[in-house]
Amino acid sequence: MKRPREFTLSLVAVALATAPVLAQTGTVTGTVQDASGRPLAGAQVSIEGTTIGGLSSDAGRYLLNNVPVGNHDITVVMLGYTGMTESVSVQAGETAVRDFVLQLTALSMDEIVVTATGEQRRREIGNAIAKIETSVLTEVAPVTSFQELLQGRASGVSVIPSDGTVGTGARIRIRGISSATLSPDPLVYVDGIRVNSGSPALGGDQYIGGGEPSFFNDLNPEEIESIEIVKGPSAATLYGTQAANGVIWITTKRGTEGPPRWNIWIEQGLSQDPAEYPGIYYSQGRGANGRTRLCLPMHQAMGQCTIEQLYTRNLLTEPEYSPIKDGYRQQYGAQVSGGNTVRYFVSAEWENETGVVQMPQISREFLYEERGTDVIPDEQLYPNELNKVNLRANLSADVRENMDLNVSMGVVKSDLYLPQTGDNLEGIYGTAIFGTANPEAPNPFGFAPPDQNFAHIVWRENDRFINSGRLNWRPTDFVTAHATVGLDYTGYSDESFNAPGQGCAICGQQRQGIRAIDSFTQYKYSVDLGSSANFDITDRISSRTSIGAQYNEDLLEGTLNSAAVFPPGGQSIDAGATKNSGEITVETKTVGSYLEQQLGWNDRVYVTGAMRVDQNSAFGEGFEAAWYPKASVSFIALDDPDAGWINSLRLRGAFGQSGLQPDANAALRFLLPVTSSILVGDQTTSRPSVTIGGLGNIELRPERSTEYEGGFDATVLDNRVDIQFTYYNKSTTDALVNRELPGSLGATQTRVENLGEVMNQGVEVSVDARLIEREDLSWSVAITGAKNSNELIELGEGVTPLQGFGYKQAVGFPLYGLWWPRLESWEDANGDGIIVPSEVVVSDTAVFNGSTIPTQNLQVGTSLSLWSGRVEVGGLVDYQGGYVSHNVNTLFQCAFVQNCRDLNDPNAPLEAQAKAVAGSRAFGAYAEDASFLKVREAHIRLNTPAAWAQRIGARSASLILTGRNLYTYTNFTSWDPEVNTSGASTDGPNYNFVQAGQLRAFMLRVNLGY
Repeated sequence: MKRPREFTLSLVAVALATAPVLAQTGTVTGTVQDASGRPLAGAQVSIEGTTIGGLSSDAGRYLLNNVPVGNHDITVVMLGYTGMTESVSVQAGETAVRDFVLQLTALSMDEIVVTATGEQRRREIGNAIAKIETSVLTEVAPVTSFQELLQGRASGVSVIPSDGTVGTGARIRIRGISSATLSPDPLVYVDGIRVNSGSPALGGDQYIGGGEPSFFNDLNPEEIESIEIVKGPSAATLYGTQAANGVIWITTKRGTEGPPRWNIWIEQGLSQDPAEYPGIYYSQGRGANGRTRLCLPMHQAMGQCTIEQLYTRNLLTEPEYSPIKDGYRQQYGAQVSGGNTVRYFVSAEWENETGVVQMPQISREFLYEERGTDVIPDEQLYPNELNKVNLRANLSADVRENMDLNVSMGVVKSDLYLPQTGDNLEGIYGTAIFGTANPEAPNPFGFAPPDQNFAHIVWRENDRFINSGRLNWRPTDFVTAHATVGLDYTGYSDESFNAPGQGCAICGQQRQGIRAIDSFTQYKYSVDLGSSANFDITDRISSRTSIGAQYNEDLLEGTLNSAAVFPPGGQSIDAGATKNSGEITVETKTVGSYLEQQLGWNDRVYVTGAMRVDQNSAFGEGFEAAWYPKASVSFIALDDPDAGWINSLRLRGAFGQSGLQPDANAALRFLLPVTSSILVGDQTTSRPSVTIGGLGNIELRPERSTEYEGGFDATVLDNRVDIQFTYYNKSTTDALVNRELPGSLGATQTRVENLGEVMNQGVEVSVDARLIEREDLSWSVAITGAKNSNELIELGEGVTPLQGFGYKQAVGFPLYGLWWPRLESWEDANGDGIIVPSEVVVSDTAVFNGSTIPTQNLQVGTSLSLWSGRVEVGGLVDYQGGYVSHNVNTLFQCAFVQNCRDLNDPNAPLEAQAKAVAGSRAFGAYAEDASFLKVREAHIRLNTPAAWAQRIGARSASLILTGRNLYTYTNFTSWDPEVNTSGASTDGPNYNFVQAGQLRAFMLRVNLGY
């Protein structure tokens, strides 16, 4: 691949900026307390202009080693308190003492946040950054996965789950969707290196009908100290290509100086399916010939038959037939941290969770008789189970007086079994909902019955190692440098097995036995070098100059193997009579460098300009490099913590660009192997051949997103209320589109070209308020909200709208909008209370039904502390709106199976009858407003007095009861508007079809500190 000379020059500059300089050092120590004298644990203490820093202990004490001799400014920041800076004089080999007393506030402008160039104070940054402090949150909130950790905690960040199956993932979207063809997933960093965050689809024999696991959820919330979210190109420029969808920066916990401190937790939980599943109906009657038949009210109204009896039942609620039972969750974990010159943090956790789908009793009894045994494999009895182990060891060491090293090592091992629940013939929910209530039917199920469905076992085995090292060097008192290297290795296999003589009888060769093993390894290599020089030009003007370079390499290798038609007892691939195999290799490399200059005036105005240049192996040969500029301004208009009404006001604005690379092979001309049939004499024989796989495009370049944002941060009412407001406008040009090629070329049907343009704009608001703050009582409320508007501006001359099942990328409309013919009008013309086909009017063609991604969200969280913190109560309410969901559940029941209430019950509402009658001609009749309000979380925590904890040898003990997804209010007529059968890997098509909704969960947790 090409490596621009700009990158080489940047590496030289980094080396020159970090020439070694010897320095003598001393130590700084002290305490951090609040106004009442209570020690504050977890406060960030740092020496300005250096990378020296640490956290205060439970006793509020901090210790900073290897501080260069001279005068320094020490800054202390902590969420919820006003930052404080004090000067200290450090002598060689001596210890300086400086104590701090922090005042309450909603948000500190001196809070330290992570940027691409290193740590900076929030006041210096011209763009919005959302920060989630997770170290305490995981102890009280009902959070079981990384996606739940993000849900409802940052404005402009949407977490869109696929279903309620244990182990399946969610889509994370920041400020809308910017690409019509590429992944909208944000970049994810853990301790400075890029990590795998995709949701690879389950295909072939492993397909479960929708929903798939997500690598997001490999990350253990218990190991995370904080999450910072960079929301768009205006802030993510220096992260380079692939950062156009935002960046999620995860910092894991690190050890603090002192003796070993243990934290142990035990969690037990129960999950339930709160859905109210629809019943199935059968309207029995007699035709003109006197024979018994299905006789719907509209049939009777048209004189075709006479209704005799209406039958109804619900296979998902009848105890004998229902596969839905309570699920169970358990988790055990321990962490220890401490040290001195070498500080450590070690964590271990095991969790197990079973879903709510289990084999019904009637199916078990049938299999006992059919198989002649009372032993059924657990994977068939309980087809949805997750076992996961997370291990982590983080080390921090003072290598030299002016150098420290941080090493992070994380291990994940998981086994996940997934049930057949979605859009296929084996779907557990579908076969029940599309069954029959006809009492004379030999089998009430619509497709394969549960005793056959549960025989098809699907699972994923995952082994993952996330390892990184960061070396920080302070060659002078104003120059800092860092080098970060790391590897995220993921090895996983998607497997399935259906023993011969078992399984779905209507699913091709499945009952003859199938076996599939798709094995993949993914390597993500990261190298990050950077240096910053901080100095004062005058007493009022400060300067920060940063340079850096990165190298990222992604490699995916996979083998695909499957077999069918097995002899009795056969299980291995080799035993199958028919076999298929294949392999896949995808590799991309990115090399980039940046230069950033920041000027500050009087610690009130900060102006920043930067440039990033990237080269990527997926770019076309004719495209030299991608240049991404950035500029921002931050103006502290008011900063007076002692003022009564307005304590601080910061105005900010930012501009920036970033990009998304094409698919790895899109720019290349390549061939694919095929097997051709050749006539030799009068015999046909097969010969290996090749065909054109892609024409390539030497001018192919990345999609380019340009974003402008502006807003303000204000702290008011005696530092108790913080308000943040942001407006953004993001335009994506050079959007990658598959242009159709004329057949006369005799090659592929399409070629990827830079043709389109997409626009996103919106607003984000957050309010954090400490309404009451007393020693015995405190109450805080956090509100976040956002609104997004998305539109495809241009698709390219001569390019027809891109479309799939129910969605279309059409100019002037949102990406992945829902497009179907819809019900235009209806009327009960004769007043008989029954709607017939002649009384409905439908559109002739597909029309826009609405956006399928939430465009509005509002979250309200609250926390109440009673009796000096002995009791803590909190919760989170989540609203998502401004979008539609395609209710294919009812559509399929009414239009195709004809077993829904709206067709069979003459007392059904007229509007519901009209939709049911029109459904087969107008799928859009079931495009419904999916807006909802959900009580997402609730918790109560009891903190025991220290004397009680000491009786069991502990320093602290707490008991927490939590609940999740406790109540949903919506006008959506199916069971859960959050179900999305397209899964966690894509934004289209979006439809709601026969999958479990979000589960209601209750958990009891015990925390012990030693």
